Amino acid sequence: MLRRIAPAVLTVAVSAAVLTGCSSTDVVEVDRGECAPSLGAGALSDSVVVLGGFGTEPEVSIPTDTEIPVSQRSIVDASGVTPGAKVAENDTIASVNFAFYDQATGDKLFSSAGFGGKSDGKEFFVLAEEMLNPLSAAVQCAVPGERVVLAMSPQDALPLRQQLGGTADSALVAVMDVEGVSGFKAEGRSKGLPNGFPAVVTDETGQPGLVLPPRDAPVGMKSGVRVVGDGEEVTEDERLLVQMFAVSWDGSVLTNTWASGGPQLMPGEVEAAAQGLTFRTELTGKKIGSQVVITEGGENARVVVLDILAAG
Repeated sequence: MLRRIAPAVLTVAVSAAVLTGCSSTDVVEVDRGECAPSLGAGALSDSVVVLGGFGTEPEVSIPTDTEIPVSQRSIVDASGVTPGAKVAENDTIASVNFAFYDQATGDKLFSSAGFGGKSDGKEFFVLAEEMLNPLSAAVQCAVPGERVVLAMSPQDALPLRQQLGGTADSALVAVMDVEGVSGFKAEGRSKGLPNGFPAVVTDETGQPGLVLPPRDAPVGMKSGVRVVGDGEEVTEDERLLVQMFAVSWDGSVLTNTWASGGPQLMPGEVEAAAQGLTFRTELTGKKIGSQVVITEGGENARVVVLDILAAG
């Protein structure tokens, strides 16, 4: 079963060191174009001291006497930024590792896998203007390789307090590493599919359509790459964030994430097979950003078009 991705909603357990202060002198200049973040720096986010650079598990020192009426964010490290990094603007998806801390006690309440936690992997935040919240706003206009400090006001922190616990009426502080930014469709070099594959076309949004060949259903499973992404290769254990369009061999639409709420999570090979997603094996070794077309024979023959947006 695919798991639908909500816009930047945290689900805990269900889903050479650098001393970095939150001052503008620590931030590498990045061309963000016209992207304007919804959250600005403030008294608390600027005062948090983070020990450890991008990609390492942070140690933090949080002032306990700074009260904030509104949430705020500061970019505190850009040591992981590479040239041409994609900006996390609206209508993108950010892959993020993060840790949450209680302001009153300094205790760590949650840490994602990249920070030594026990979650499944990176979280995926959907950035969309109509669904913006403090978590997605914290990484808005950031780029991969940047570390962000988010200070959530006590009011904004209330929904997360129900999951994380900690001190009531206290702010929450998060250290967030932006690992990647992707769009809502495959982006890369187009190529032709092997002979015998259905014809695939896409509209301006990237939503695919199929023209099935006039022949019997295929035998076995085959895959072809229609759009070649330039990301890392998918491993067998990774969760994937995908757009998926699946059609039975008689032309009936089985799944269409483009029309049913957007990108969804697909588990690694073992769990996917247990859920009937046997074609997950065909995605291992493919590059993130690719569009893969899979034909699967048998009693429930189908064609699946998958855009691999992110992995973690």
